[in-house]
Amino acid sequence: FSVFRVDESRFALLRLIIYRHHGSRQERHMEIAPKQSAESQIKDPAYNCGCLLSVFNSLQRAAHKTGDARKELNTTIAERYFSSASSNPNGAFSILWRLHQHHLKKLRQGGAKGEKAAFRIKESIAEICVRFREPAPGVSPDFPRFFTLVEQGRFALGYYQQEAKRAAAIRAWRERQKLQGI
Repeated sequence: FSVFRVDESRFALLRLIIYRHHGSRQERHMEIAPKQSAESQIKDPAYNCGCLLSVFNSLQRAAHKTGDARKELNTTIAERYFSSASSNPNGAFSILWRLHQHHLKKLRQGGAKGEKAAFRIKESIAEICVRFREPAPGVSPDFPRFFTLVEQGRFALGYYQQEAKRAAAIRAWRERQKLQGI
């Protein structure tokens, strides 16, 4: 596993941009917490799209580490699609959705360990997808067509906070392994 290091300055810069935008509109009541609450995540498609990109990126890395084709990635999904997913999510996620199905299939071919990993990643994807609300009763949710600059900032926060969550889970797993003497 490659450990993702969180650069606190990125979070600070994103907060500054969002604060500045809302300050120029005389909205002084807005506050950005270090991590969004579950309630605000449900209401924020930009943040959730960022989280989803992070999970798809993790899935790609895991799929490329299985089987005989263990090879180093030249470009990750996040490197290739971050810009388009943060500005035009509807177009980017239609491509990413197809790619993630391919990566899940490849991961499942890695035996029992791959099956378990694919199951956990599918659970993460489902957990994020449930947050997208129906625009009207009986109407399926869509990815937004575009994000404003402020929404692009929340997209980035969602991506990096999901990456930090993944890194913390890996550290905790390693600690448990270390304590068990494995």
